[in-house]
Amino acid sequence: MQSNPPSPPKLQDFSQAAIQRQIVRQGLSHWLTLYPPALALPLGFAAYLFNTPLLYLGLIGGLTVGLGSAIVNIFFRGETLSARYLQQLAEGTQAQKAQFLESLRRNLAQAQRITGAESSAEQGLEQFERMRAKFDKLGSLLATRFQQGELSYGRFLGAAEQVYLGGLDNLQRVAALLESVGGIDLAYIDKRLANLDKPDSEADRKEREALIRRRKLRCEQLERVDELLAANEEAMTALEETVVAVAAMSTDTALARGDFETAIAQLQQVAARARHY
Repeated sequence: MQSNPPSPPKLQDFSQAAIQRQIVRQGLSHWLTLYPPALALPLGFAAYLFNTPLLYLGLIGGLTVGLGSAIVNIFFRGETLSARYLQQLAEGTQAQKAQFLESLRRNLAQAQRITGAESSAEQGLEQFERMRAKFDKLGSLLATRFQQGELSYGRFLGAAEQVYLGGLDNLQRVAALLESVGGIDLAYIDKRLANLDKPDSEADRKEREALIRRRKLRCEQLERVDELLAANEEAMTALEETVVAVAAMSTDTALARGDFETAIAQLQQVAARARHY
């Protein structure tokens, strides 16, 4: 049996909280934070054991170096560590994302074949291609406006990827919903209901109620599909607006900082709404 492809990065991996946690983690795991205190502790134990005050200087020095390294990395190298984390996150998930995209394409194509809702499945496939094209367009534009190791580049790309992945998650749910109603034959239901317009027996009445419930279930699932597809249209609009905004904004003025934050915040809000769906 074919195994499922690994999942792409989660939306929360690109959040400010996740970035801050990574800064703290890298600051605390830096070799200058770990090794000097590790070497100093035996000196402190030896100083206590052999009553050698001079060795306490080694203990104090090692602990000071470790604490200083943690402070410098967390509070003064945060931008560098953030940019490195975002770059590693993007580079390390390209293969996973490629497998995920191929799996999603197959699922949507299969849903188009097995369901009577061809228009919804076709729209999902079109959104799949359009969202990828818009995300790639924004990524190319960001690469021309920022240095790839720059924090602004990483945060912009991370926020855009949140929107993109949220749209892909929606399409995955669209495929699952369409597949779930693929076995509900609406033509058969309508034909049977027409024959049971005036039920003659208790069995006919029960069959009619079951058919009505099945038709209602199908309608509810397709309404859910429409909601998810509409949310994706909003996401694509946000990506387009960001492309226009990035192309127009300056990258070398103090005023641009507010423009950056506004554009990033807009993308993150759209991603949050995608998670809500």
